Amino acid sequence: MNLVGDDNNDSSSNSSSNSNSNSGIDNSDKRRDDRRTRDGYGYDRYDDLKVYVTNLYASDITSRLNGYFVLNGARVRFRSIAFGRIGGHNIHVKISKRSEEVLKRMGYDPEHVLVAVQMKMIEGDVIIEAKMKE
Repeated sequence: MNLVGDDNNDSSSNSSSNSNSNSGIDNSDKRRDDRRTRDGYGYDRYDDLKVYVTNLYASDITSRLNGYFVLNGARVRFRSIAFGRIGGHNIHVKISKRSEEVLKRMGYDPEHVLVAVQMKMIEGDVIIEAKMKE
C-alpha cells in the first residue's frame, strides 16, 4: 500500500525513516489533486480563477456586490457583502447550493474556492463590468 508521502510502492522500505508517512499524515504543500498550495491551511490560490463584479451598491460602511467567477470553464454566480472598518477589510461571499454541488462534482472544495474568491476581491484582483450604484 502506498501511503501519503511515500515515494515508492515498496512496503519493505525503512519504516522508521518517516513516521508521518506511516501515519497517513501529509505535511507537504501538495494537495491530493497535485495542485500546490501557498499556505499552511491547504487553500489554493486557483490561478485560473477569474472574478467579475456585475453590480455594486456602495454605502458609507458596507458595499453589496453581485457577480460571477469562472473556474475551469464553469461560471458560478455569487452575492457578497464587503465591509472594512474595525479589523480591516472583509468580504462574505455566498453561492447557491446548486453551485456548491457543481464545484464538488468538478473536484473542488467549495469552501476553499470561496476563500480564494474572497482573497481576490480583497486584493482587487477582479474585473468590474458594472457601474457603481448608490
